[in-house]
Amino acid sequence: MKNALRRSIQSLIGLSILAAPLAATTAVKMDLPRLVSTADHIVQGRVESVETRGEQNKIYTYVSVVIDESIKGNGRRAIVIKQLGGTFGNTIYSIAGMPHFRTGDQVILFLKVRKDTAFDVVGMNQGKYEIKNDIAVTNVHGITLIDPKSGVTSDAGFVDRVPAETLKKRIRELMR
Repeated sequence: MKNALRRSIQSLIGLSILAAPLAATTAVKMDLPRLVSTADHIVQGRVESVETRGEQNKIYTYVSVVIDESIKGNGRRAIVIKQLGGTFGNTIYSIAGMPHFRTGDQVILFLKVRKDTAFDVVGMNQGKYEIKNDIAVTNVHGITLIDPKSGVTSDAGFVDRVPAETLKKRIRELMR
């Protein structure tokens, strides 16, 4: 009986979470020159692991990335990204616009150093390019973007596809 009651309560909580209105995330739209100038590090690598932890009544996701190539910043062999949100136990805490990672993903990342030695992805999901078949793809969605020049907002998001080597070449040109 207690298990049935517990499951019913968990179901009701889950349904109320799904029915709650989603909060919008707003960020400044970042073109490639802005991503490059803002990032402390730009790397190409492979996601080695994704781990979610509960800390201080919050949920954080830790993403370990093995670096294949350092494009900007000192030559680290690996980095850890720490971002708010994730799934921990039966709790899902999702933040619109946060990049999602899967073990094995090949990525180009624009990173900012945190005070705790981990890294943030610059511009939320704007700063993550996933590489598939030598094509770098960024898929910016779930976020309201503000154009820094005009102040106009857009919920449309965008997808950018470019050969990975071409993207890295553009990044290097912008760093000169």
